[in-house]
Amino acid sequence: MILLVVYIFTFFTFIIHILKHAQQEDIMPDMMLGNIAWMIIVVLLLAVSSLALLIYFIIHVINNKTVDSTERIIWVLIFIFAGMVGFPVYWYMRIWKEEGRIADV
Repeated sequence: MILLVVYIFTFFTFIIHILKHAQQEDIMPDMMLGNIAWMIIVVLLLAVSSLALLIYFIIHVINNKTVDSTERIIWVLIFIFAGMVGFPVYWYMRIWKEEGRIADV
């Protein structure tokens, strides 16, 4: 989520720089390449972290003994098709809440 916010911030600063220096044609290519490089780095970090989270959550739901087989299939499909939206929902419902239950016992 943090990388997504960083990407959006980088994108909007890129647009602001382009609009601010639109009349100066000689500095546009250098400025654009520098900003695009930062955007590419952030996107690559976002993609790698998203893939790592996908693998982690799929392994966690498969190894979680409190989840029945039908719910496992549903969670895996949610992770694949909903991605970043499904991760915090599963974390809240199956990891954070169950750690609280274990601590209460």
